[in-house]
Amino acid sequence: MAKNIAETKKEVGSSSDVIIREIKIGEQDHVHLAVIYIAGLVDNNTIHESLIDPLVQDESIQNTHAIQQILEKTLPLGGVKAEKSWDKLFSELMLGNTLVFADGYDEALICSTQGGEQRSIQEPSTQVSFRGPRQGFTESLQTNISMIRRYIKNPNLWVEKMKKGSVTNTDIALMYIQGICDEKVLKEVKQRLEKIDIDSILESGYIEQLIEDETFTTFPTMYHTERPDVVAGNLLEGRFAIIVDGTPFVLIAPALFVQFFQSVEDYYS
Repeated sequence: MAKNIAETKKEVGSSSDVIIREIKIGEQDHVHLAVIYIAGLVDNNTIHESLIDPLVQDESIQNTHAIQQILEKTLPLGGVKAEKSWDKLFSELMLGNTLVFADGYDEALICSTQGGEQRSIQEPSTQVSFRGPRQGFTESLQTNISMIRRYIKNPNLWVEKMKKGSVTNTDIALMYIQGICDEKVLKEVKQRLEKIDIDSILESGYIEQLIEDETFTTFPTMYHTERPDVVAGNLLEGRFAIIVDGTPFVLIAPALFVQFFQSVEDYYS
């Protein structure tokens, strides 16, 4: 246990927002646990009500099968899995998930506890529509994906996630409708995304500059929007979308010359 805590402190440094809480559970066979999470990235109610409280209240946990018992029986959380890789553990910690170490085990549990304060869905500040919906993208990747899915309730709407930025580890999602989007175009954009080698990605504009076509035209070959209905409309027309965590602007390609003169109202007239 001490080794696991030391390894965690070595990796995250003296960051004050990294919470390490040690607890003992089990009535007869005491099991020493360490619960580790980052304040501000987790849902505090989930941490206490669905993680720590069930652990403390379960008196049947035994040292010999602690990890397995907690995984299969104790925790009511939907997303709990065991993991041995330190790289994977720290990656999940940075995403807002919680790590649970048990003394004497070479693996830890990853518990889904993502939360924290985020901007609520609001009306877009650009591309205002009088007839369309009053909602725009936020800075949350998963929220933005779910907003698009509410428009296109079809299993052929595929999402492929990846991480880019060797320092920032930014989550990126490629979204398209299988069977409608051109396969050659998809293959090309996937290759370009795969070739991206950069330290940081803080906004979708980084991706736009790295993968757009080099042409002599003054008009961009990619289009960006903060409206989920516009993205849905373009996906249905055979284009793909690139969503970057941390920005409310979604990229759409391939862009046509006429798109830069279209109004949002064109989708509702």
